[in-house]
Parts: sequence; structure tokens; C-alpha cells
Amino acid sequence: MNRANVSRLAVAGSGLAMLLGMGLAGCSQRPLSSLRADGNYYYYRGDYSSALPYYQEVVDRKGGNAEGHYELGRTLLALGRASEAREQMVLANSLEPENMEYFDGLADAFVATGDEDQLFQALEHQARDRGGVADYLRMGRYALKLGHPDEAERALLGAAEIDDGKTPAPQLALADFYHAIGDKDNEVRRLRMALWFDPADTEIQTRLRELGQIPGPTFVLEPSGRD
Repeated sequence: MNRANVSRLAVAGSGLAMLLGMGLAGCSQRPLSSLRADGNYYYYRGDYSSALPYYQEVVDRKGGNAEGHYELGRTLLALGRASEAREQMVLANSLEPENMEYFDGLADAFVATGDEDQLFQALEHQARDRGGVADYLRMGRYALKLGHPDEAERALLGAAEIDDGKTPAPQLALADFYHAIGDKDNEVRRLRMALWFDPADTEIQTRLRELGQIPGPTFVLEPSGRD
């Protein structure tokens, strides 16, 4: 074999080696779904430190993915890294503003960073734009969490008014609120209204008995809104 043929074979061989190397490098990168699965495995076991690098790699490799930013954000929040979590939650919410799970993540991050003004602006904006029962329930829940019982009560009563006696959710939320502030009479009253939807509801009956009440067929009250 002459020198020219040997040279051509050498070049071809080096090119093949390069292609094989590139192929092997590509194969070594794990699928994003596998990374997420590992992240979820550790996250739902409460091992947030172990979950973090998996979620971080997902975001590093695929930025602009709302789910990835949310999962990374909730992990950072669980680790007490509130400012970093807020950044991720802002991204997740901006990418999918209709996803209420992501909105709740953003609200939790605002609570953790003490950004009350931003939180209430976001909650009020949501309530104005959507005006649903769930939006006012959410506002009431966060207002109470931040120590604003008057605002919480107004929001929860607003939810009950919008609901107009269609579901037990606002009545139960109000019962929980009154329990939290130690208003036994109103707690009982709202539990009686919640019992209207299912007089055989054992959880509500148990709560009423713990409050010294004896729930019976005539104990239920028709749901009320603001009063």
C-alpha cells in the first residue's frame, strides 16, 4: 500500500473516531424525563438537597419551560432559599399565567420573602381578571397566613357570595377561618351551612361534636353569603 492510501485511511479513521466520540457524548446525556423522575423521587421523600441538582439540570438544559422552573422553585423554597425560589416562580407564572399551581407557588415565594405588597397586587389582579370563588378563597387564605384577619374575612365572605350556596367550599373555608381566630359561634354556623350539602358528612359532624354540638336532621342551615 502506497503512502497516499495510508494517509487517506488515517484521515478516514480519525474522522470515524471523532464521530463515534460525538455519538457517545450524546448518548451519555440523560433524557430530561429521567432527570425529572429522579428529582421527583427525592423531592417527594423530603430529600430536597438531593432533588435540587436534577431539577437544576432540567432548567439549565431547557430554559423557558414553566414546569421546570416551578419544580426548581418549589425545591429552592423547601430549602429555605426564598429569593432564588421567587425568581423561578416568577418565570413559571409568566410562562403559564393560567396555571393556578404555578400561581400558588409564586404566592408562597412572596410570603417566604416577605413581599406582601407584591403578593396582594397579584392576588387582587387575579381576582379582578377572573373573579371566581377560588380566587377569593385564595386571597382569604393568604391574607390570614400573613396576619390580616379583616382582609381574610372580607375575601372569604366574597367567595361565599359569588358561590351563592352552590358548593360547601366557601362555608368550610369560613369555618376554618373562624376556628383560626377563635370565633366558635361563627365556626359552628358555617359548619352547619356546610352540612347542608351532605347532612351525613362524618367529618363535619365530628367537628361539630368537638365543638359541643349535636348534629341532627334539623341542625343544617341553608348557606349564606356575606351575613
